[in-house]
Amino acid sequence: MPVAADVPVDAKASSRPKYVPIDRAQSFFAAVDVETLIPADHRARALWELLGNLDLSAWEDGIESREGAPGRPCFSPRLLASVWLYGYSIGIASARALARMMCWEPGLRWLSGCQEINAHTLSDFRVQDKQLLDDLLTSLVAVLRREGLVDLQVITQDGTKVEARAGRQSMHRRGTVERELAEARQHIEELDQQAREDEAQDERKVAAQKRAARERVERLESAMEEIQKREGETPASRREQVRVSTSEPEARKMKHADGSWPPSHNVQVTTDTKQKVILRVAVTTDANDTNQLLPAVAAVVECMGEKPGCMMADGGYVSRGNVEGMAEQGIELVAPVKESTAREAGAVTANRIDAEFGPSMFVWDQASQSFVCPAGQHLEKVKQRKHHGQMCEIYSVRTEQCAACEKAPRCCGHLKPGVPRRIERVLEGAAMQEFVQRMQQPDKQALYQKRSGVAETPHMRWKGNWKWRRFSVRGLLKAGMEALWLALAYDAQVWTRLSWQPQREVVAA
Repeated sequence: MPVAADVPVDAKASSRPKYVPIDRAQSFFAAVDVETLIPADHRARALWELLGNLDLSAWEDGIESREGAPGRPCFSPRLLASVWLYGYSIGIASARALARMMCWEPGLRWLSGCQEINAHTLSDFRVQDKQLLDDLLTSLVAVLRREGLVDLQVITQDGTKVEARAGRQSMHRRGTVERELAEARQHIEELDQQAREDEAQDERKVAAQKRAARERVERLESAMEEIQKREGETPASRREQVRVSTSEPEARKMKHADGSWPPSHNVQVTTDTKQKVILRVAVTTDANDTNQLLPAVAAVVECMGEKPGCMMADGGYVSRGNVEGMAEQGIELVAPVKESTAREAGAVTANRIDAEFGPSMFVWDQASQSFVCPAGQHLEKVKQRKHHGQMCEIYSVRTEQCAACEKAPRCCGHLKPGVPRRIERVLEGAAMQEFVQRMQQPDKQALYQKRSGVAETPHMRWKGNWKWRRFSVRGLLKAGMEALWLALAYDAQVWTRLSWQPQREVVAA
């Protein structure tokens, strides 16, 4: 073969380089060995094997296509569930995106045997039945427990805010919603009038327009109901500021870590500390976590058949009701005790009292059974009353003593002249006293230091690794189902990492 130096100089300068021709108009058949599309340790194989070990008979009860009867075959629940778990595990939460990837992504091609599943089939299956998804998560947790990955000795509870599908611009006040509802109803009447006047219209097009108009009216009517509900929960002075999303009425504005207030849902996750397995997951519209602890414990007891030994949670779950409720069930609660200054900050500001004269600055004197104010005056017990269902003792100084004190303006705040300063002392029950004493123990404080490493791992996996920071579906019910899919994908990954034994290496035929 001649080298470049052997080519005459004139011929080399006058000729063009010789390239391999590329013909993109050609067609050809290619042999595909589906089994060798992915390696033996691929996550798609693990998901397929795991779902084969779970009972999916309840999913099959609703399938009308049966062998020996007319009708086209359908894709199995095992396949569709595998596709969704695989999709979430690679950061894909869109049915359309998964359908497009069916023709080229190796894991999806292997799962489906190189068949394409359309987006409507995938989308309908994802939100088919919440109870079936709850039962599937229960079955998966039972498998993990049989393999020693769950022990229920210590569990954690934590919540995270996730943006709803509704956009921020969909939040409107009552006046806007009423106007849009009237316009939507008027539009339906106009469509009916046009259909009566023009008989030559395309019936399918008219039906589609009417269906879309009716759905819009239904959403706006739901928004009006939600506005009425929230107005009943809001003080009269702030009711004009109540806003509701016209595309997803159940979504509420919630504050996120970055300081933004988008329409969101609160995702509550219960995690076992042994291998960080998700036991239960729930989605709520409450921005506050306080009311989510006891329902989470009840859900764990129902699905696992026994009570956990200890529950760890952050300060957002600490309340007298929760402490007493956990004590009644014999479950140890490990959570931070709120400092007095943190609890009283809002009341001190509202009453125009200087921070150095807040209730926590009044020292209890055991000898005299009285409180001593920062100015040195003793506040004696004057009465006892029930406040917010809790018994309290009221302590006060004599009127003449308070009036003669030079610090009274800073201490008494908005109180009228001649009205002495008072301090309330809550008579804590046995459960609350035991909780406070327990959290002063070094071993409980050391245990609580491990909470974030367990409770926040699912959030990190979802938001950090899988980039799931916004729901792909609308409505609280469907949002709850998507959270269940994420919990299933997360637990399946735990099983794959700790229990799955890949088969021998796959070799080409």
